[in-house]
Amino acid sequence: MNKFDVFRLKNGIRVVLIDLPHLNSVTVEVFLKIGSAYEYKDEFGISHVWEHMAFKETKKRSARDINIEIDSRGAIHNAGTGFEMTSYQITTVKRDVLWAIDILADILINPTFPEDELNRELGVVKEEIKMYEDNPTMGLSFDLVQLLYGESKRGCWNIAGSLKDVSSIDREKLLNYRKKYFNGEGTVIVIAGGLGVKKEIKRKIEEVWLGLGKGVGVTEELVVSLGKLKTRTKKKTIDQAHFCLGVPTVGRDDNRKYVATLIEQLMAGNSSSNLYEEIRHKRGWAYYVFSLGQLLARNGYLGVQAGVNKDKIDEVVSLTKEAYLSLAETIKEGDLKRVKDFVVGKGEMGLDKTNFWTDFVGRRLLLDDEVANLGRELAKMKAVSLKEVKEFGKSFFRKDKFRLVVAKD
Repeated sequence: MNKFDVFRLKNGIRVVLIDLPHLNSVTVEVFLKIGSAYEYKDEFGISHVWEHMAFKETKKRSARDINIEIDSRGAIHNAGTGFEMTSYQITTVKRDVLWAIDILADILINPTFPEDELNRELGVVKEEIKMYEDNPTMGLSFDLVQLLYGESKRGCWNIAGSLKDVSSIDREKLLNYRKKYFNGEGTVIVIAGGLGVKKEIKRKIEEVWLGLGKGVGVTEELVVSLGKLKTRTKKKTIDQAHFCLGVPTVGRDDNRKYVATLIEQLMAGNSSSNLYEEIRHKRGWAYYVFSLGQLLARNGYLGVQAGVNKDKIDEVVSLTKEAYLSLAETIKEGDLKRVKDFVVGKGEMGLDKTNFWTDFVGRRLLLDDEVANLGRELAKMKAVSLKEVKEFGKSFFRKDKFRLVVAKD
C-alpha cells in the first residue's frame, strides 16, 4: 500500500501527497468543510452557488483565461457540492502539477465575484434546478432526503435550493458566507499521481496557499432531525412512475457503517443485486434500478430508486419493501461473500485512478480528521459477519421506518 506524505501548513491547511510513480497523470483536489447541511434557511443554496463561481474571474485571470489554460493542457476540471463538504479538482499530466496547484489556489483564494458574472451563473444554477425537477431520475433522491431530514433546524437537503432561494443570493451575501467559512482549518489538499520532486510541490503549496487565513473551521456539530412525514407523491406528466424508498440507519460514527455499505450494494448496487434481479431481470418492469445511501456524521440512510411501468408501481414498491423486511431471514453466506468480493474488487480497481485516491483520502481527512487506509477499510468489510447483517436488518428494516417518494402522472 502506498505511503502518504502528510503535513500541515502554518495556517491549518492539511495536505496529503500520494506518489504513484507509475502514472503519467496527477489529480490535485481541494476539499472545504462547507456544505448545504450547514446552511440556515436564509442561506439555502449558497454553498452550491459558491461552487459554481469557481473557475471564474480572479485578480489575475479572467474566466476565459482560466478555461483556455485548462483546455490547452488537456486537463479535466470539476467541482461538486455535498451536504458536508465542497471539492474542487484538476486532473492533468504530471509535468503540470505545479500549474494545477497554482490555479486552484488562485480561483479559491483570489476570486473577484463580478456582479455580472454572478448574475449569469445564477441563471445557470436555476436551469440546473429546473433540470432536476423535470427529470425524476436525477432529482427524486433529493426529495427522499428532504423527507428524511427536512424538519432539521438547518440544512438545505436538496443542495441547490429552490428558485426562490437562489434568487435571494447576491454578491454581498456570497462574500459574507465565504468569509465566515473559508479558512485553513477547514481546508484539505490531496495530490495523487506521478509527483516527481516533492520538494518543489511542497514549496509551491506553501507559496500559494499560505495566503489563506487560519480561521477555526466549522465548529458546529451537524444535528439532524428525522421528519414525521413518511410518504410523498409528486404529480408529473410522465410515462413512467419513479420512486425512492429509504430507511434511516447509521452514520460514520457507528461501526455498523460497514454493514450498511455491504447491504447497499447487495440490494441494488450492481446487475446481480437482489432488487435489480427481481424488478428488471425477472419481471422486465424497469430499465434502471439503483441503490441509494448516505453516511453523515451521526446519521445515514439506505434505499433504492427505480423508474418502472406505471401500472406496476404499487406492486414494485410492495416487493421492494418486502425485500428489505425479509433480508434478515433470506440472506445466505454466499450472498454476503458475493457482495464482499464486489466491494473489494471495486476498491482495488480504484488504485490506478488518481481521483479515486484524492477523494478517498481527502473526504475522510476533512470530515473525520483521520488519514484513510484502503487496506484497513477493505479488511473491515471482509470481517462483517452474516450475524451482523441479520441483526442490522432486524434493527432498521421495519415497516414504520420506511420513507417513500413517488413521481407519477
